[in-house]
Amino acid sequence: MNNSIYMMMLVENSLIKKNYLNIFVYLLFAIVLTILIIGASYFLAKQNPDAEKLSAYECGFEPYENARHTFDVKFCVIAILFIIFDIEIMFLLPWCISISKLDMLSYWSMIDFLIELGVGFFYVWYVKALDWN
Repeated sequence: MNNSIYMMMLVENSLIKKNYLNIFVYLLFAIVLTILIIGASYFLAKQNPDAEKLSAYECGFEPYENARHTFDVKFCVIAILFIIFDIEIMFLLPWCISISKLDMLSYWSMIDFLIELGVGFFYVWYVKALDWN
């Protein structure tokens, strides 16, 4: 009897319970919510694709065709360039907000970053990578 009370007190005051119980509850909640959302979207959505849904994508690929056909690489180049300049904006916005609190090294590091991206943009413009023709 005395040993079981000691074990219960040990479990109640354990570091594992204190530190990981919240994470376990959060993980359990995330799993249940994921199953609920996926199940609801599967059972509530209509599963009847029409001709518009089965047509070519924006990149020009036919959805159900042989995978070994040639395709235009310009779509991938435009997508990569979009990601690069999108990341530039992602770094530029916090820098603009906190510019008054930055030291000189942070200021000139961002100016260098902008100059390098500007040179890259003008190079892309010069080689006409953004033209669809």
